[in-house]
Amino acid sequence: MPADSSAPAVFLSTFQKLVPTHLETPWAEEDGLGAGELEALLAASPAAEAAREAGGESDGVPIPLSLYEFHRALGNCPDLLETDHFFFDADELEIRDGFLMFLEDSGESTVWGLPVADAELPDPLVWRRSTGADAEHGVWTCEGGTFSEFAMDLLQWTFEDPENPENE
Repeated sequence: MPADSSAPAVFLSTFQKLVPTHLETPWAEEDGLGAGELEALLAASPAAEAAREAGGESDGVPIPLSLYEFHRALGNCPDLLETDHFFFDADELEIRDGFLMFLEDSGESTVWGLPVADAELPDPLVWRRSTGADAEHGVWTCEGGTFSEFAMDLLQWTFEDPENPENE
């Protein structure tokens, strides 16, 4: 869980705006997850199991605020979460090599994650693994952007119209 999930939302409205921006429909509560529902899903995830086994996070998944609020805003919006890339559902989050994996490409050849050591940061830098989530070994490389920047840019790129000259 984020350090204080009861704190005022920082990223929530920004992520909610992705629905009308890319799907041309107003954001609705059904697009996201309630706090209780999200916390139950996180507690059932492989990441929570790993945290419990490691004796670390007794509260469950070590999740940064930005990723937590991303799921609060869009956790039930497959039109945004399942495109050319697949954002892991909250109950699918997994820890590998010290990274909380949250996204995989459609070819399952690359996965993105956040360092578990940076989970207390509200919006940590995103790292990319040279292999998919199921591969035993991979090399992690920093993408140079925070989770919120990365998610916004990825969805912008996914939904941009190649026929629109403004995209060049």
